[in-house]
Amino acid sequence: MSFFTSWVCCYCEKNHLGIKMPEAVPGGVVRAFEALTPGMILFTTAAVIYGITHFAFNTTFPELIFKLIQVPLQGLSDTILGGTIIASLQSILFWAGIHGPNVVGGVVKPLLIANSLDNQALLDAGQQLMNNPAAKIFTVQFDDVFYKSGGCGLTMGFLIASWLIAKSDQMKSITKLATVPGIFNINEPVIFGLPIVFNPYLLVPFILAPLAAFYVTYAAIAVGFMAPFSAVQVPWTTPPIIAGLLLDGWQGAVIQIINLAISTAIYFPFVRMQDKKMLEEEQAA
Repeated sequence: MSFFTSWVCCYCEKNHLGIKMPEAVPGGVVRAFEALTPGMILFTTAAVIYGITHFAFNTTFPELIFKLIQVPLQGLSDTILGGTIIASLQSILFWAGIHGPNVVGGVVKPLLIANSLDNQALLDAGQQLMNNPAAKIFTVQFDDVFYKSGGCGLTMGFLIASWLIAKSDQMKSITKLATVPGIFNINEPVIFGLPIVFNPYLLVPFILAPLAAFYVTYAAIAVGFMAPFSAVQVPWTTPPIIAGLLLDGWQGAVIQIINLAISTAIYFPFVRMQDKKMLEEEQAA
């Protein structure tokens, strides 16, 4: 609908389709009358779509989209394959300078929220989520908390590795600047300040770290170490370990600590290479 609306408005503007007004009429009034033609086209089209879906399929257009698109995606959203695609795509887009969590989240968040609501329905029916085959594993809390510690790409692992081995002034400076925001899962300072965007040294760990955390967390829930998540959420800015503790008790905190340790190990050699390059630049200057 967004593309169709834009196309209709641009087509009418370029081809001067609309109600013509005398030159003495103020510009604001002229533009209001010019908007009537594309407006009528859009309203008429919407009415036709409504009529077809209502009388031919006994439904509405949004409900038809839900049945044809969201239901199949809902099934994919709670699988390892679906989670792998979602986690890696967010990192790939952000590395390319596009806000991956926002772009992917526009499609994925409704599906993951629906999964958590399904789990809440099980609790409301008197069932347990732990070791319940009907419970959904991949939910919105999983996405927000367990493989985005420090921000998309699990960059808290990068910051820890940098604190441990950085020698260049550039790396030390950006690490100091990015640590406090990183504690609250805000990593734009390191994404654009280091930068990670279009940085060949950090593409691989930026993708691998959240994937590793995804698999660890998924396995922890699948084997019964952690319970699947209900409708209860914490703000996405809640610091790591505290967020896991609030969501799933000590088990959630333990899994977040494990994810941070794994991500630090993944980032370590790549941070060393990046730091070495920066140090050489500084010495040459």
